[in-house]
Amino acid sequence: MSIFVFSDSHGITDGIIKVLKKNKNCELVIHLGDFAKDMDRVKENFENLKYEVIRGNNDWDRDIPAEKIIEVMGKKFFITHGHQYGVKYDYQRIINKGKILKVDAVLFGHTHVPEEIFSDGMLVLNPGSIGRPVYGGSQTYCVIDIRENKFWTEFRRVK
Repeated sequence: MSIFVFSDSHGITDGIIKVLKKNKNCELVIHLGDFAKDMDRVKENFENLKYEVIRGNNDWDRDIPAEKIIEVMGKKFFITHGHQYGVKYDYQRIINKGKILKVDAVLFGHTHVPEEIFSDGMLVLNPGSIGRPVYGGSQTYCVIDIRENKFWTEFRRVK
């Protein structure tokens, strides 16, 4: 199961569309907010994919949830944008939330910086920004595969 995780598109969908056209193995797309409505355009191009979308601090559509728990291949994911947990300062609040929820992985965005850590066996991952990377960097996203009941992650740049 290949999960493509995007965040912080900020109205720029070209990167997501380019990535999905090149990667036919994608089965689930997760967008972690900040212009979650961008996924409407993506869905028009890739109707066969499954999607999970949450809103970020720049999303005003209250019909989109701010956070969710989803299950994929027996793994529980907590997905959120991250701004409610102060992720620009440290990860302790979001890690604690994941532990309280007893999830296997916490996925968040907001900082525009790709990062992966493990906390007591729980994956804590930020794919970076697919729309507006920081410091003139590359547009990034992450692919998560679940094999042998383990996470296999790969950060990628849009080329």
